Amino acid sequence: MIEELVEIAREDKRVNIDFTINNRIHLFSATEPKNKKVIIYVHGLGGNKNWITRFYKDLLNNGYDTYSIDLISHGEDGNDFKKFNLSNCISYLKDTINYIKEKNKDSEIYLFGSSYGGFVILNAYKEIIDDVDKIYLMCPAINFCEIMEIKTGNLNIEYFDDNEYLPLYNNIKIYKDAYLEFKSGDEYIKNEKFNNIFIIQGDLDKTVDVNNVIKFCDKNKIEYKIIHEGKHELYGFDNEIVDFILNK
Repeated sequence: MIEELVEIAREDKRVNIDFTINNRIHLFSATEPKNKKVIIYVHGLGGNKNWITRFYKDLLNNGYDTYSIDLISHGEDGNDFKKFNLSNCISYLKDTINYIKEKNKDSEIYLFGSSYGGFVILNAYKEIIDDVDKIYLMCPAINFCEIMEIKTGNLNIEYFDDNEYLPLYNNIKIYKDAYLEFKSGDEYIKNEKFNNIFIIQGDLDKTVDVNNVIKFCDKNKIEYKIIHEGKHELYGFDNEIVDFILNK
């Protein structure tokens, strides 16, 4: 599905399907000269910048210049998964925000994170919140490391005594240093206070537990919307997701 949307986007003159900033970060952009808002999309684990093609037209046509990044070791990024960790993902996000701030000096900046992308945004929160107006999260992996542990069934620090890395889907590899950062990231999200965040979540999500998301939102007094029969990534609910962003 994404591949078809990417081919359609290539024909859109408002779209630059791939350019690079700081000689390392690959971006998708869709821009209109009249727009005064910018939204930056951060994809989930195993995804890439092109997943924004689900949403970019509606966002662009409603006043949002739309950018999306390849996190390290994803998409067009050439780094081996030995470099994949939370610190490097946060660095990519911060560099992209700084680039957008410089390029669009008078624009409001918003973030839109999905699954692991939400985990990255939340862990970067203190460093970026002064530079963004609002944050929208879709199926955010607020306990990303715990989710990995549950799904694999055999993941803990001792696992890396006998294994160089944990293999996941799509050739994703989790190394020990990354695992330790993700473990700390779970704790940070659990103990930090957040605001100016809006969350949309599916009640049939088998990756991110809807009850955990509701507890997180209630604790932080975060406004949220639960999509009935919505699964992880909320495929089939693109209009509801865009409406949620436009009306918050």
